[in-house]
Amino acid sequence: MSFETTENVYFATCPKGLEGLLATELQQLGGTSIRETIAGVYFEATLSIAYRVCLWSRLVNKVLLPLGNFQVKSQEDLYEGVRAMPWHEHLSPAGSLLVDFVGTNDAIRNTQFGAVKVKDAIVDWLRDFSGGERPSVAKQDPDLRVNARLSKDKAIISIDLSGESLHRRGYRVKQGSAPLKENLAAGILLRAGWPDIAAKGGALLDPMCGSGTLLIEAALMAADIAPGLLRVSFGFERWLNHRKDVWQEVRDEALARKEAGLAGNLPEIRGYDADVRVIRAAEENIVSAELDHWLRVSRKELAEFKKPTHTSLEFGLVISNPPYGERLG
Repeated sequence: MSFETTENVYFATCPKGLEGLLATELQQLGGTSIRETIAGVYFEATLSIAYRVCLWSRLVNKVLLPLGNFQVKSQEDLYEGVRAMPWHEHLSPAGSLLVDFVGTNDAIRNTQFGAVKVKDAIVDWLRDFSGGERPSVAKQDPDLRVNARLSKDKAIISIDLSGESLHRRGYRVKQGSAPLKENLAAGILLRAGWPDIAAKGGALLDPMCGSGTLLIEAALMAADIAPGLLRVSFGFERWLNHRKDVWQEVRDEALARKEAGLAGNLPEIRGYDADVRVIRAAEENIVSAELDHWLRVSRKELAEFKKPTHTSLEFGLVISNPPYGERLG
């Protein structure tokens, strides 16, 4: 089976409130027939564009490929519905599997129980198909990650192309007490119009930068760097329908754009914080993001923050995620 030249329906999940921004982003990345729903957006795309969304989306948590849906009014309905799907097209009987289950109803009242039912159906199908060989369950780095969503009496079974949530870019090695998720930071920057400001040469200052998430996300946008380039792996890489040649082409293009972006005129991006410990954390994250030649952070009390006088900082954006008591005590 190949998805290279045909459009498939995908579902991209995101934090609530970012659906509109995500819909626009998916359209820019090549998605079509875009439809918003709560905490996610449906879109149609080729496999190449789905890979591009995994690599380039700044807002997505998960990219799911729905295989089918069915009614679930009993435990047996869930098992039989999953078992009816052609799992040999997606996972080898000798492979490994992980099931994420979300939602409950009157028949399935526990997500762990639901995950076990889905896992049993897939394992039993592949065991019967292979004549006895069965996949194992892997909580870390499985060959195939399956997402099952149950809403009222409807189950949707999907292949998880992302693996670990895409908000985890791979650069954050240290964090403060109340870290801002990377895709939420990106959403704040997009709402504030940072890409246009950066394109016009404006600077960005964060007077309470914490571990540097807003700074790094702003830099990735300004330099046209795909946020997924630092990730170790994606969920689709050992999926049986994975196209290594298509993925390599998408990744090579992103690497070329990163090189060109970093060679261009980069805006000033600076961060300050009163806590020297989080400044050290920000420095480590900036190094991990390979941006230490550009981004600058230093210890400074908020009361000392003033309008900059340097000509490169006359125009731009002041943005921050202030600490607050509910999370920090």
